[in-house]
Amino acid sequence: MLFFPVNAWIVFPLVIITTMLASFVTAKKYKYIIVLMLTIFIVMEVISIYFSGGFIDYQFFVNLNINDIWEGLLIFKLQALLTVLLFLVFIFLLTKLAAICRRKINVQMRLMVFVIMILSLNYSHGPFDKLLELSRITGASKIDFQEALTQLNMRDYPLKNQVYATQGKNIIVISLESFEKGFLDFDQLTPNLNQLRQKYSFYGDIPMGKGSSWTTASMYTYMTGMPFLVGGINTKPFANYSQTQLVSLADVLHKANYQTRYVIGDPTFSGIGHIISMLGIDIVSESNYPGQYPQAPFGLYDKDTFDIAKRQVTELSKENQPFALFISTISTHAPSGFYDQRMEKVIDKQDDNMAFAAASLDYNIGQFIAYLEQQGILENTVFYIFPDHLMMGAGTPTIAKLSTKPRSLYVITNANKEDLGPYASLPDNIYQLDMPRIILDGAKIKSNARFWTDYLNDQKVTHRAEYVERVLTDIATLNCSAAIP
Repeated sequence: MLFFPVNAWIVFPLVIITTMLASFVTAKKYKYIIVLMLTIFIVMEVISIYFSGGFIDYQFFVNLNINDIWEGLLIFKLQALLTVLLFLVFIFLLTKLAAICRRKINVQMRLMVFVIMILSLNYSHGPFDKLLELSRITGASKIDFQEALTQLNMRDYPLKNQVYATQGKNIIVISLESFEKGFLDFDQLTPNLNQLRQKYSFYGDIPMGKGSSWTTASMYTYMTGMPFLVGGINTKPFANYSQTQLVSLADVLHKANYQTRYVIGDPTFSGIGHIISMLGIDIVSESNYPGQYPQAPFGLYDKDTFDIAKRQVTELSKENQPFALFISTISTHAPSGFYDQRMEKVIDKQDDNMAFAAASLDYNIGQFIAYLEQQGILENTVFYIFPDHLMMGAGTPTIAKLSTKPRSLYVITNANKEDLGPYASLPDNIYQLDMPRIILDGAKIKSNARFWTDYLNDQKVTHRAEYVERVLTDIATLNCSAAIP
């Protein structure tokens, strides 16, 4: 189906709970209120399952703001319509079922069913567990920054004014929208990326981490080394802050006198522009080139994003100082990608829009890397190509194909394996929170800066995904405490 995910049946106990609870109420007004409120909750759970495959969590919560909701409506028009229809159907059916149950089933039986359904939801990663997890994150409060560091055993953390760094190679980071590892299995769609993974180093089977599973969160993690989990009940947690005390990749680069720029189609997308500005990186978007590129969803098609990136590389290379260029693509966004008709000249017709967008992205990456090679840029430049997160959504042909195998992220880089140290020496050893250390080490930049992954390695924490689950509150406290107006 186009909308209703296969695993959405797990909300069935919530449907029974709503029916039973409403059946206990005689007054119609209060019965309707119960059905209305719980139906809203059920539909929200279905939406969460559709996008992330699980119940309501921090990712769902932090995207419950006007900007993200509006962007979602623009992209997921059909899903939004079906959501409204689903809501109305649930209201009608649950109201009728409650009335039938009240007439046909005695109170004791209804109460027993109600209790059983409540108990059935009490399991790991179930709705109650996820809501408890959400409360652990949003309940974290702002405290002294040094105290917050101590809670995560980061006692000798060099502050921004204590950081020093030496210059290494230039850096180009390319974050691919939703372009998970499964796309590389479609040889006809990704010949260029597969050629790059053969020519350079490839690290696959990288798990998507909690607090790093949407565009802005992924960027925040690879910049700071921390999952995007922020204390406080705020769906735009950094809206009132302009800086962070966390030492970021950008801070180290600035200490080494690097030029830093971030190319993105629309800085307002998912609030990513505000976070980039907090990190002190110059943003380059379609607004820097008014009227030079066709109008596209969220600013730019990928073809134009890479064209701007070429122009930026050419400009940066002329300066007498190293540079770090960060690039985010957008055209492979769920559910169907953004179709760029101009690519029909070089891309054959595909089965669906997402396949065409995927093949187009692969072509543009190939052209961009070829340009870097032809211009001799790669002689002193390391590049890193990786997805920002897994493809979101359910019920589409693309998701069906991607779900036939274990889903994961990856990194393609021309950095020397020996420069990446322990991260490249063991299989299945890289996590998203390792990326700032990997990026600096691969570029041979020496610095006293320390990231959370350095402390985890010191403590020999092997199962880092499980460890993150255990210290959610401490992470949220640190991110919140680090933010300053």
